[in-house]
Amino acid sequence: MPAYVIVEIDIVDPAGYEEYKKLAGPTVAKYGGKFIVRGGRTEVLEGDWKPKRIVVLEFQSPERAKD
Repeated sequence: MPAYVIVEIDIVDPAGYEEYKKLAGPTVAKYGGKFIVRGGRTEVLEGDWKPKRIVVLEFQSPERAKD
């Protein structure tokens, strides 16, 4: 059964984040994960949540996501 990791990111160091992105893709792939959502426009339909940037990852199982 697939597992999903949902991440809300607030970028406070743009240069550091660019370096992080270079490492994140290969690390996610190493554990069989793939990016489903990577940034883009968000629209809150209910409540007062104000996400800055959202990333959703899919892994083959909860165990692989935790690895």
